[in-house]
Amino acid sequence: MDFESLFTQICHDLEKSGHVKEISTRFSTCSTDAQRISFVLALDSVRARFQEPLSLAKRAISTPCKSQELSTSHRVEGNNYYQKKLNWKAISSYNRSLLVGEGEALALAYANRSAVFHDTSDWLHSLRDIQLAFDHGYPKHLEYKLRERQGNCWLQLGHVRQAFISFNLARNLLLVTTTNAQQSHKDKLISINSKIVKLGDDANPTIGVSESNESAAASIERQVIKKRRTAPDLNRDSNALLPAASTSIELTDSDDRGRCLVATEDIQIGTTVIVEKALASILLEEFKESHCHHCLHWTPGPVPCHQCSQVGFCSTLCRDEAWASYHQSECGLTDSLHGTNVGRHGLLAVRTVLKVGRQRIMDVASEDDGCNPAGGELYDSTDYGRTIHRLVGNTARRSVADLFRRAVMAVYLTSLIQQQRDGKEDDPDEILATAVLQLIQSYPCNAHEISHLAFPLPGTPSGPDLPSTLQQIRLCEIGAAAMPVLSLINHSCDPNVVRDCYGDVIAVKAIRRIARGDEILDNYGYHYATHDKKERQLKLSQQYYFRCNCLACAQDWPRYEDAPKLVDRPELYHPIHRDIGNFSSLSSGSCYPDGPAHLEESTRLFIGYLEAMDSDASIHLPVQEYSMAQEVLKHCWALSATLSPHLAVVV
Repeated sequence: MDFESLFTQICHDLEKSGHVKEISTRFSTCSTDAQRISFVLALDSVRARFQEPLSLAKRAISTPCKSQELSTSHRVEGNNYYQKKLNWKAISSYNRSLLVGEGEALALAYANRSAVFHDTSDWLHSLRDIQLAFDHGYPKHLEYKLRERQGNCWLQLGHVRQAFISFNLARNLLLVTTTNAQQSHKDKLISINSKIVKLGDDANPTIGVSESNESAAASIERQVIKKRRTAPDLNRDSNALLPAASTSIELTDSDDRGRCLVATEDIQIGTTVIVEKALASILLEEFKESHCHHCLHWTPGPVPCHQCSQVGFCSTLCRDEAWASYHQSECGLTDSLHGTNVGRHGLLAVRTVLKVGRQRIMDVASEDDGCNPAGGELYDSTDYGRTIHRLVGNTARRSVADLFRRAVMAVYLTSLIQQQRDGKEDDPDEILATAVLQLIQSYPCNAHEISHLAFPLPGTPSGPDLPSTLQQIRLCEIGAAAMPVLSLINHSCDPNVVRDCYGDVIAVKAIRRIARGDEILDNYGYHYATHDKKERQLKLSQQYYFRCNCLACAQDWPRYEDAPKLVDRPELYHPIHRDIGNFSSLSSGSCYPDGPAHLEESTRLFIGYLEAMDSDASIHLPVQEYSMAQEVLKHCWALSATLSPHLAVVV
């Protein structure tokens, strides 16, 4: 149930009771989040209004979410698309079939999806789906089809012996099933025999078929995972006290800036200074069929949860890791949690407490000394107690009404996840609710967006035949993440670093030269080039509770369109504009999946232009060409990090 509607009903009940002023006064005396949670739990109107939505959530968990009928319907739809050569639409339908399928329905959907991957030369995903089809009981009388397809895939990947094994299995299966009336089987048998002969005697395997197939299945999974784009390495060794960062930066305390990251040496443009994996992350609902619920990487062929139909994973490894870490506590509730419409910060708070676990949260609460780690102390991204738990929530600056709303939200979210525990629906966990309340105060100022570049698919109203141009690529917010080290970076309206997402890993690179001793500065979404000073100051104050005093604000820099141009410097002006035009002509088809040589060349060119402007004492920011060069460079890095087709992209 939508939380805002529920909260409105609670407030209406309190108004009818005539005790709003009294309750507000009493709530304002609560000095800790634990006290606020206890106060809300003691309100009869809150418990009464929670009963219906919690009962619905409990019912949703107990209702079977797998459906052979629905799975078959989606699979038939996929077959129709496949026959029309609308491959991406076929894959999308098969993905939906798999999410709700079980038993033989799963096997058939995996088999059909493997055919599309085979026809589009995605040999690894085809092999993985073939193996999963076998694992889920693919009909024996049809197995020869998959074995031949399996052999073709192995052959394309250069695994001749594996191909030989698969073709032999296909031949043997056909020999068992072929009769005089089955001319098509005889033709297929001739075709497979021809393939075996072409492989020659050298392909004859020296190990048993079952052993080979078992090791091959593990190899396929590893190769599928390896296809994901990975973040670059740090420019130097990892900082012993700040493991997600290189030794080029360190954590310090400043009288006027508080905790911040500063450069320990001169840092050049393009240098990777931070690579951090999220302590916790969430995927937005509209991307559940295209991205992994666990690692947030794009996947053309998601693997479903064994139990629910609400999430998909890029691999069985991610599926199993998610189950062990948190998904068993949310399984069947994902749609209910999204249905609360509490936003990404509320969902991320729930995911965080599920991953950290109740015992660790209790231990942290008992150990809390109120002090933040600073320079000289270890700041490890994986340590909830020393990082995320200590982030500022600006509680003192929040109104009583805001804190009350967040406390009710925390209790509601915690009560929802309690529905997974039989008999506990009327006993909300105060420990978890307190942790959720703390996080939904701190995450609006500290959580990070996970974004992804996507281009429209062919066969959609917005999707021309590939390759599409860079102008058709869109930046999509696909999720949110808790990044403890990135949360230490302060804001500037003219930042010196930029973030790139690789699933739930974020890499931070220098977008300007950074001198030794300078602070590492990110942008919180309000850049001088796109927002005027008045708007920036207002938005930053409303969300982050500070007034920005960066150079762009102090000097009231104009927005991009009003900034001067380097027309009096033709040796820079003309090459920059020429190469921007060349870059814009790149196509997404050539940029994905491996990245073309001219993308690397563009990166080199625009780093050179920025360095030339940085080194020229006569050039004073802001100038349009500097902003343009930075934007192209950021786009180059983003294209290298993540780019995929997506049905939802509208041009």
